[in-house]
Amino acid sequence: MTFLLSIFVLLLLAIIMGSVFEYYGLPSVIGELIAGFILGKAVLDLVLPSSIITGISEISLFFIVLLIGVESTTYTLVRNVKKGILLSATSFIIPLLIMLLFLKIFYGKFGASDIILAVSIGVPSISIISVLLNKYDLMKYEMGNSILASVIFTDIIAFIILSAIVDLKRLNYELVSIVVFLILIFLADHYLRKNSKTVMAFFERLRYQSKSEKLVFGSIILSGLIVASILDEIGISYVLGAFFAGILISDVIIGKELLGIITRTLGRLNDSFFIPLFFSIAGMEAIFPTFNSLGEMTLLIIITILIGGFLDYYAGRKFFSKGSGRVSSGILGGRGAVGVIIATIALEANILNSNQYSAAIFATIIVSVIFSFLLRNQQDNILMEQERFGVKI
Repeated sequence: MTFLLSIFVLLLLAIIMGSVFEYYGLPSVIGELIAGFILGKAVLDLVLPSSIITGISEISLFFIVLLIGVESTTYTLVRNVKKGILLSATSFIIPLLIMLLFLKIFYGKFGASDIILAVSIGVPSISIISVLLNKYDLMKYEMGNSILASVIFTDIIAFIILSAIVDLKRLNYELVSIVVFLILIFLADHYLRKNSKTVMAFFERLRYQSKSEKLVFGSIILSGLIVASILDEIGISYVLGAFFAGILISDVIIGKELLGIITRTLGRLNDSFFIPLFFSIAGMEAIFPTFNSLGEMTLLIIITILIGGFLDYYAGRKFFSKGSGRVSSGILGGRGAVGVIIATIALEANILNSNQYSAAIFATIIVSVIFSFLLRNQQDNILMEQERFGVKI
């Protein structure tokens, strides 16, 4: 099958499957993963991996993560740092530590691949969760902003773990580099916000000169590529670079109108091309896990659902309102982009083998579907209790 025909078939089935899953209230990325699984070597063997397809996948990943960064803000992190850290602990850190403990008890040891497998299964996905928060109109409330802050923290932690395991000898260097880089990002963000009128005027001139948003889009994409390349050279995943580049873009820097145009345009490109393509390619790499991989996968799924779900339920009731436990648990249970991204990078780095990678994909599908049922028939309750979820922003 030719390259263009392979892309066409992957994209077509991914969009169809994603739309079907979304229609039934399930994450569309699950359908897209399954589409790739069906077309790949596990089932039909119609589309085969190649260097060109891998390159397309990496480009898609860059734009997906760039938009995630654009939709996040340093303001969200700073304003909700306390509850964000506590929710990070309940939704990811504590369940991850328990996963590693049980792997030690049942399997006698755990190595780099086991840690990455646990991280990819246990990490909440900002792309899924941000969609859910917007769907239920929770970003106007403290609850929504606290959840978003927690997911930003957990995803950064997950990528740091990945970067450390890819090259453990460089761990200290990478941690220092990330801390320095984060400080620089916050300083740059502070400077841009302080001089927002000047910066906005600059972007408006760019827009006026090109009589369109071409130069503005170009400058944002180029800045994302530069930051991603810097982190890649340091030895940290370029994914974090794309995220940090996106997080600097906000309405106080480029204006609400331009920000709206950028997010809508990137969102449409992601929804219709980059996201279905990336996840279908990720699913294409999967095979049916072996018996040993299934055992480890099942253990990690059970811990994620029971421990993580209970802690998120308890945290929701304690931090927000008695009626929000099920909602917070269902939203923080969202799995998808970040876990699959981590598993994909680990597969390319030969940290995960095909069986472990496939276990991560299957677990993502199972966990995301199970948690999504917690949100079934909750929309009316959410509307009634929104005012009790926290302070309206």
